[in-house]
Amino acid sequence: MRGGTRWLLWLALLGLPARVAGQVPQRVPPPQPDSLAADSLSAQADSIHPTDRLLEAEQQRLVQRMPLPRVGGQGILPAGSRKVFVRDSIEWSAARTVGDLIAGTGAYIWRGGWVGRPEMPNVQGRGSASVEYTVDGLPWLTVGPDSLATDPSLWSLTLLERVEIEDGPGLMRVHLHTRAHDRQAPRTKIGVSTGDRAFEQYFGSFERRWESGIGLSLGAEYTGVNDIDGFSGSGNVTNGWIQLGWLRDPRFGIQAQTLIQDIERDPFLPGPGTGAGVDTLDPGITGTRNSTQLRGFWRGRDDDTGPRVDAFLARTTFDNDTVSQDIGTMGVVTSYRQPDWSAELTALHHTDWTTLDSRLALGWTPTDRLTVAIEGVYQSHYGQRESRWGTARVGLAFPEGERLPLGVRLPFALRLGAVARDGRRVQTPSLESAPEQNFTDLEATAAIDWGRLGLEGRFRRLDAWTPAPYRAFRNVVSLGPVPETEWVSVKGRIAPLSWIAFESAYDHPVGGALPEGVPPQHSWTTATIRSKFLRNFPSGVFDLKVQGVVENWSNGIIGRDANGVAINLPATTLYRSIIQLQIGPFILWYDRVNWQGSRIGTVPGFPIQNLGTTYGVRWEFAN
Repeated sequence: MRGGTRWLLWLALLGLPARVAGQVPQRVPPPQPDSLAADSLSAQADSIHPTDRLLEAEQQRLVQRMPLPRVGGQGILPAGSRKVFVRDSIEWSAARTVGDLIAGTGAYIWRGGWVGRPEMPNVQGRGSASVEYTVDGLPWLTVGPDSLATDPSLWSLTLLERVEIEDGPGLMRVHLHTRAHDRQAPRTKIGVSTGDRAFEQYFGSFERRWESGIGLSLGAEYTGVNDIDGFSGSGNVTNGWIQLGWLRDPRFGIQAQTLIQDIERDPFLPGPGTGAGVDTLDPGITGTRNSTQLRGFWRGRDDDTGPRVDAFLARTTFDNDTVSQDIGTMGVVTSYRQPDWSAELTALHHTDWTTLDSRLALGWTPTDRLTVAIEGVYQSHYGQRESRWGTARVGLAFPEGERLPLGVRLPFALRLGAVARDGRRVQTPSLESAPEQNFTDLEATAAIDWGRLGLEGRFRRLDAWTPAPYRAFRNVVSLGPVPETEWVSVKGRIAPLSWIAFESAYDHPVGGALPEGVPPQHSWTTATIRSKFLRNFPSGVFDLKVQGVVENWSNGIIGRDANGVAINLPATTLYRSIIQLQIGPFILWYDRVNWQGSRIGTVPGFPIQNLGTTYGVRWEFAN
């Protein structure tokens, strides 16, 4: 590892003490069986009986301590505008990375092979401009050798408490929130995984809160993998997280945190018979990124209503042997929230590329049936370029049994929605030659929820766009301009029994336009069996999930080579299976991809590991 970063993080974790109190206590009911229960070890004198220790720790675990509230994603939006993954749903999803979570929404992921390689989402042909990321309320800046796109596989999913995916025509937003400890009992989590190609992953975290309002959180994860047979491309990534905060009372607090990514990915060279026509498929990446954030928080009331201000100072750096970047950020997020309306204004200044990033978001729900939301974005970039666009959303929701104006009583819950986004945008501000692109994108949605059956259909008309290529895929030198395209997306869920469910997402362009960078037809389907076997384990301590994932896509064009010749994307179906077992706070999992042994991946030249297997354990407990 570069600079010993990995070992310093682990030594910091191992040297922690293990006793805590918290701020103003509030008794809360025990967590539901679905949530991750904490174990109950309490660091007291050895003379205390183990049973007393257990009971005391259990009592501490039931006392809630308020952490600093989250920033971003709190405004009112129509139902169905965003998908939320909390800690429990992240643990039980099929995802091993943030890229996997995005894939579960139906997005097409450019995968640079198996684990440890890049994962670049391409949503309906928009390329790197199709996804934006924020971490704890601030934009995640693209720095380093690839300052054009963010690779979501580099984050540690285990260090995140909540992920919100806000989907819309032409743009997906992913809001990431780091773990937030809210109990009097300190929380420790450890995990270890292994698998094919000498895959290894180690994780540890410790979170603690004092009565004075001070909170301390530390976490680190190391992931490493060797070359694939016949290819190159070994690599390792260490993620570190340090957070120190003070909450004087529910209305005021400050917090400082640092996120560290130490990356060593070897170049990925063409394997035998790939015919890639380039010396290096993926140039790899080596370097250390530090993202440091200082936040001050104030609000006018003890709850989430009323006025609120969050002020930020942040610094993002990236260093390796050839690149050194340092970008500062300062700004405020002001908001006002009432039960039926919300307003949020963000104004940020970055010292490089985007000197002003401002957003105004308003939401209003005058009745239980109607929700309206609008947003305006203005960004000023180097080179006298500007991004400015507006988004309007409207949603109607009718519960099951609702009587419509014509006297028809609905046998199911019905949701209708529409989105319009118009303006112009610079998709890669760090590239001075990137122009402003005008667009007008539209979406219409209809969804029903009928008990164990759910169905959603979306129609999108996306304007013409010229996407930028990805640095990590050198054989795809360019992406052809995407014409105005109409898309039909269908998502469905059926649960014939309480312990079995099937879900699927399907995308298909209509009207003859075939954009490059994504296949014309793409589907993501899961079949899940999950049961707590309550007749045998009435306490709910036991949980078992068996899941199969099928990803399918049709023939398409992934992009262009150096001569401008189209690169064909062959049709393929990939099969994956996950088995996960939980006994109390202990989780054991087994994951196998590419059951059929296909050598064709989501991008030509980058094969998926044949019968790739990983497995491991995770254990979360109270000290």
